[in-house]
Amino acid sequence: MSGVLDEYPLDFSRPELQAIRDVLARSIYRPADIEDVILAAGLNPGQIDFTGDATLRWLSILVRARAQQRMAELFTAVRKREPMVAARLDELAAPRPVLEPGTGAPDDLTSPDGAGWQDFGNERLVVTGSDTLLAIAFLGTGLVRSRSICRLLVSYASGKGSYGTGALIGPDLLLTNHHVLYDWDDGGRPAIAVEAWFGYETDEASHTSSGLTIVGCDHTAIDGERADDWAVVRISAGSLPLPPGTPVLSLRGAAPPRKDDYVFIIQHPDGGPKMIGLSHNLVRYVDDKVVQYWTDTKEGSSGAPVFNSRWQVVGLHHRWVSAPEGDGVSFRNQGRRIEPVIEGLERHGFEVG
Repeated sequence: MSGVLDEYPLDFSRPELQAIRDVLARSIYRPADIEDVILAAGLNPGQIDFTGDATLRWLSILVRARAQQRMAELFTAVRKREPMVAARLDELAAPRPVLEPGTGAPDDLTSPDGAGWQDFGNERLVVTGSDTLLAIAFLGTGLVRSRSICRLLVSYASGKGSYGTGALIGPDLLLTNHHVLYDWDDGGRPAIAVEAWFGYETDEASHTSSGLTIVGCDHTAIDGERADDWAVVRISAGSLPLPPGTPVLSLRGAAPPRKDDYVFIIQHPDGGPKMIGLSHNLVRYVDDKVVQYWTDTKEGSSGAPVFNSRWQVVGLHHRWVSAPEGDGVSFRNQGRRIEPVIEGLERHGFEVG
């Protein structure tokens, strides 16, 4: 069996190839750094299209590397520069790529077709009278909260692999989406293996941090509810200890979110290193079950906590939703409100701080 990088020409309609391009563009995006990788791979920078953003540059690089049969050399150069990012690329390039989990039938509560979601019209980016200034302590508090967030690597009985984002909400308990830990494309069967990657992030020089800790999870302890798309798994008793200073994330104490609030999401987009959405983060719609916002997310962000401006949890991110035809912008991102998630956790006997 061959992977997506063995095809010629490359098929960028395949989600694993799109994810490879996006992971590369997020990890190595400065023109000088990109040129260093190109030269190390034996490619001619003059044949690469450097116009546009890093995503377009990496598309051009991948096309050129495949045409010249230098894909192996290209990924050798990437591995030397970003070894932990290379691990994610290997997952995507494998014959059985590790992809975003499925999200069920079209009539499911998580359907992205826009049906039933309100107030999509008259979207605007500028909100008059809104104060976007935050105390400088906001940055430090966010960094502390970020240590609770991990990447999840999941294997299903069907043979597929997948990934998502999780948060430590108890000494050994991780919260994420139901569709991350249960295979919605295969009858909702729970995962047969789960790993949690703590400290999977880049430093100020855009190099992968050395603080990565991978712990195993007990797949027999998976529990959750599909209706509000939440699930939990326990860290295995015999796994390595978590990194020192990893805090347990509290789910309580936040005021209900309101339209025009700002919300922030620490996440593992595309299954890659930890990132945060900080731009155009306005809440656009709230009801008893969901909160919808413009905060940026990607595949792999499923299961990330949605924070307010005080770094309190107001939701559990789970997908995007599209606008009804002809009604405002094309999509929003959406989280389940944290209150019904807490109620579900308590129904299943979990203590929630």
